[in-house]
Amino acid sequence: MIWNRGETIGRGGFGLVSIANVQHQNGDQFPPIIAVKTAKVSASDSLIEEKKLLDLFKECHCILRCFGDDVTTEEGEELYNIELEYASGGCLADRKGLPDNIVRQHTKSILIALSHVHKLGYVHCDVKPHNVLLVADSLHSRNKGVGEIAKLADFGSAKNIKDDQDNKEFRGTVLYAAPESIIHQEYQPESDIWALGCTVLHMITGKSPWKVGKGAKVEDVLYKIGCSHELPDIPSKASKEAKDFLKKCLIKNPKARWTADMLLSHPFLASIGDSHQQHCGRQKHRFPKLFRGFSPMHQCFHVHKSVQAC
Repeated sequence: MIWNRGETIGRGGFGLVSIANVQHQNGDQFPPIIAVKTAKVSASDSLIEEKKLLDLFKECHCILRCFGDDVTTEEGEELYNIELEYASGGCLADRKGLPDNIVRQHTKSILIALSHVHKLGYVHCDVKPHNVLLVADSLHSRNKGVGEIAKLADFGSAKNIKDDQDNKEFRGTVLYAAPESIIHQEYQPESDIWALGCTVLHMITGKSPWKVGKGAKVEDVLYKIGCSHELPDIPSKASKEAKDFLKKCLIKNPKARWTADMLLSHPFLASIGDSHQQHCGRQKHRFPKLFRGFSPMHQCFHVHKSVQAC
């Protein structure tokens, strides 16, 4: 692929993201506009790993597509680039208080992506509105006119479920992190489900899942999420189905949360068609018993030095 770098549209710890124009040659089937995620070659390990994961997850239509990678020399510096699908609709964090039908549609797309990731033995570890991108949907006529499909992106924090080497390293974003991730830096598929619940709350309310005062200390926020009995508030304006769906995600005991496949069968998503389901497949599931005796209060609470509130 031959492309020309354009405007910078984002920056992060990894480097930057730019829009790029693609020059079509030899009949290559690439879109005319892509996003290019870039890091210095000397600091590209995380981006190289993300490219490997995107290749692994490429069969799922609800995960941002990666078209390839390359190394360029710009202004005397070697840069590693991965070429990604361009999300013209931005991210979910830019949307405030979405209509119920769109919340349902985007929730189903995120769940399809998570189901695929979890089946392949990985945890995303940073599900949040900022990491769900909105791509123009060519199947919108079959999706009740939504016109965009939500796609899970940014796998820079993802980990293999069986990899416990760095289990004590905090990953993700505190206000969307599960209690067990705050307390013990533990990351399993259940942790992604908690973060999904927080993301759905943001879609409904347009606000953070937790109310944090201006003078709040990081330690107070961590204690509230990780050790108290408090849960994010579910708005009264949410539909009955939405409230029940959120209650299946936002459970302190991770083993009592519903799985991605179970949530795909929840009544909250019953009215949404299966136009994207074919890309990732589904499996039969069993529903969990709720552990009534679970309490996070007995856990020894420790503020990890790398943890930040936002």
